Amino acid sequence: MATGHVMIQYCPVPENLAPYIGAVFYCDFQQAGSDRLHDILFPAWGSLRFQYGSLWHAEMDQGAQTVESRFVVAGPRTRQLGFSMGTGRQWGIRLRPLGWAALTGVPADAYADRIADGDTDETFARFRPLYDLLAADDALPGLQFDRFMAFLEALPKQSVLHAHLVASVEAALADPDVRTAAEMAERAGCKQRTLERACRAIFGFTPKMLVRRHRFLRSLEHYASNPARRWVGAMDQGYHDQAQFVRDFRAFMGMTPREYAALDKPVMDLLMRERLRGNGNSEVMNSVPI
Repeated sequence: MATGHVMIQYCPVPENLAPYIGAVFYCDFQQAGSDRLHDILFPAWGSLRFQYGSLWHAEMDQGAQTVESRFVVAGPRTRQLGFSMGTGRQWGIRLRPLGWAALTGVPADAYADRIADGDTDETFARFRPLYDLLAADDALPGLQFDRFMAFLEALPKQSVLHAHLVASVEAALADPDVRTAAEMAERAGCKQRTLERACRAIFGFTPKMLVRRHRFLRSLEHYASNPARRWVGAMDQGYHDQAQFVRDFRAFMGMTPREYAALDKPVMDLLMRERLRGNGNSEVMNSVPI
């Protein structure tokens, strides 16, 4: 197991970018020699990460998808994302669903459960200048953050079809009493067919999958915020029984709850402490896990 220092800081999102950006984070990883830190990230919305120092290695589907790059893009995910890295620093943003649509200009389902090299995928060419902008050695993190936000503020925002449904869908996903796609459509005040198209394009998945994903994430967040709690006590109220929860755990995380609990999680444990210490940032509340 690699040893070293890990520092992660969430930065405040400017009010005018809040509809598009769920979180901005700065990470500093110091590892001994050639050691590499290994961890996994929960299913989440899309993200952009700019890595300085050792390259960031990401993999999904038990290694079926791998990217090692200084600029890694992850689309909206229903699966865990494994990663490793050595000594280096990282700037990243978590895109909210509206942000993915407005800033990338491509439907979210085109990159759902996918990772990409932002240096070679032309979809993300407009973000590449950020790498050099954040690389200046003379810039302290505070100045780098200001440059980061100024770049995103100036970036043209594309119009998004069905954008008026985003807030209603997000509110429905955050409500544990919304358990079906039909209930989500009723909450959003639209036909199920319209909701289906909007969810695929903006959120990346069908309404049914989004409800299932958030039910699982609520459970995972409850457990991660208090690992001493038994899994049965962390399960969301929408689960019929523990067997259903375990099936979802395998589908989304590629392992059992017991296997996950036994993992060394040097980054995820720190992230949970940082979110709890701050303002309760979470996938369920604000769609912003790292």
